[in-house]
Amino acid sequence: MLRILNIARIRIVAPVALASLALSMIGCERVPLLAPSGSTITLTASSTALSVNGTAQLIAQVIEPAGTPPHSGTHVIFTTSLGTIQPSETDTDINGRAVATFNAGSSNGTATITASSGGSVVAAANALKISVGTAAVGRVVVAANPTLIAANGGTAVISASVADINGNALAGAPVAFSTTAGTMNPSIATTDGNGNATSSLTTTTTATVTASVGAQGGSSTGGGGGTGGGGTGTGGGTTTPTTPAPSGQASGSVTVNVAAAPTLVIAPPTTPPSAGLPATFTFTVTVPTTNGSAIRDLSVNWGDGSPTQDLGVVSTTSTQTHVYGTAGSYTISAVLADTLGNQVKQTAGITVIPVPGAGIQITPSPIPGKVNTATTFSIQITLPTGIAVQSLSIDYGDGGHDDLGSTQSATQQHVYTTTGTFTVTVTVLDTLGRTTTGSTRVSIGI
Repeated sequence: MLRILNIARIRIVAPVALASLALSMIGCERVPLLAPSGSTITLTASSTALSVNGTAQLIAQVIEPAGTPPHSGTHVIFTTSLGTIQPSETDTDINGRAVATFNAGSSNGTATITASSGGSVVAAANALKISVGTAAVGRVVVAANPTLIAANGGTAVISASVADINGNALAGAPVAFSTTAGTMNPSIATTDGNGNATSSLTTTTTATVTASVGAQGGSSTGGGGGTGGGGTGTGGGTTTPTTPAPSGQASGSVTVNVAAAPTLVIAPPTTPPSAGLPATFTFTVTVPTTNGSAIRDLSVNWGDGSPTQDLGVVSTTSTQTHVYGTAGSYTISAVLADTLGNQVKQTAGITVIPVPGAGIQITPSPIPGKVNTATTFSIQITLPTGIAVQSLSIDYGDGGHDDLGSTQSATQQHVYTTTGTFTVTVTVLDTLGRTTTGSTRVSIGI
């Protein structure tokens, strides 16, 4: 009877013990393993500056008071003031390291990251700081292409190269462009994957363009963590470095100069030229010593319907002659162009006068002449400078005629065989193709 009761008791007690053991085991699995009191946690990151939406690996190193890593599986919790951490809770490995990934997100600013395990927490002074977006800016380098534009205005491409506080390209950062003259389009641009942003400057006067990032440059969320830097430029423009700005700010500047245009002066002849005769003109070109550009070409339109004359490269003085065929008033126009595209136009008026005909003087001797005796004729031709006699002839009025060649003066004898009064005519053909006649009367007696 007693044996039966003992067996029954054992059967009742055993299940209760097993259940209690099982509950104890389940409770142990649900309680995380935490760092012992007095442990230290040190946080490090693969990068302390990120572009928006960038990522960095986080490592929380847990060390027990004895200086050794805690038991593998010690639970660590990560927190951040910006962005997200995945996973936000994880366990240490055999070396006491808990690893997670920080995702910066789309906001600009500074992420303050801490870690804890049990009573051990990263002190506020030792919290990990990661600068994100514009808060990570360290330097802005600005360049212009070209750095010298034409005197009548033009467009230059402005590029800003943005680096973070570690010298790496900063992508996704808004850059604000401002100028002392002209216009910028766009005024705000976002850096690409290489940290570059571009805008266009259109101006007619010298302009200094500044590219700003951070608190000066359109940051959506301010923050610290970066060190400002001075900007620099490249090329022939004037570059203005900036004093290092507060944390999370940087800017750089470049100056685009406007080329000085050359000058052109046209000097016509001091006296009115004659139609059909060469007239001399002087063209004086002056190239600026500062911000000047080499001369490419000088062309002249004489204003009389003749083809435009290309004088080529004229950088000082050029003397040119031109013949106007008819008298009248004309306007000379010249265009001077340099290699930068500057064009200077200049005009000058000129009045062309008719060319007087040949002056013909005929002097007979003796006066009166005598029949069957030689009469001498002295002939003197006067022509404007530049014109010569092409042919000269004399008609004695009695049917006699002589060709005197191309001389401007001649002495010719003729014998009249009858008495009377005769008209002597001299005909001049000049080198302009004009024919001029002069005559005199001669009396022949016995």
